[in-house]
Amino acid sequence: MSKKWENRRVSTPERIFDEIKEEMAQPVGIVLFGADCDFKNEVLDAIVDGLRGFARYYTKAPDTATLVRNIKNHSAVVVTLDSAESSTHGLRYELVKVMRNAGAGSVVGIYAKVDKVPVRPLMSSLEKVEFNKQITAIEQSNPNADGLDYFIVVEEEKEG
Repeated sequence: MSKKWENRRVSTPERIFDEIKEEMAQPVGIVLFGADCDFKNEVLDAIVDGLRGFARYYTKAPDTATLVRNIKNHSAVVVTLDSAESSTHGLRYELVKVMRNAGAGSVVGIYAKVDKVPVRPLMSSLEKVEFNKQITAIEQSNPNADGLDYFIVVEEEKEG
């Protein structure tokens, strides 16, 4: 499965990680959000590989004191939001403000964007229905560059 990483232009993950490490004002706060799925996990794995030894990672937003301490002590801090947190624009924006107030020189939002799965009445699992609800909630929360220095959308490329 291939991925397309976009930062106002199509780019490669390697180029984006080089920008984060070498060109962006340091330290860098990174917020990864999207529906909980294998694709978002793949994006996180790519971030971990691309920023190996450069960043501190959280699977949910840490308390403010921890975030402040880690932004001061690391080149980058990556916070991965779950589906519910991802669908709350105010929470995402508040995290961006906290990162900036903690001293982040740059704040990056990475949206792992997936398509809804086909659902057939009476034949689809509740998990598929719930997954589509998560995607809808995130789309309705208007994922955008609000408060971010960089907004990167990573989409699954469809084969064919």
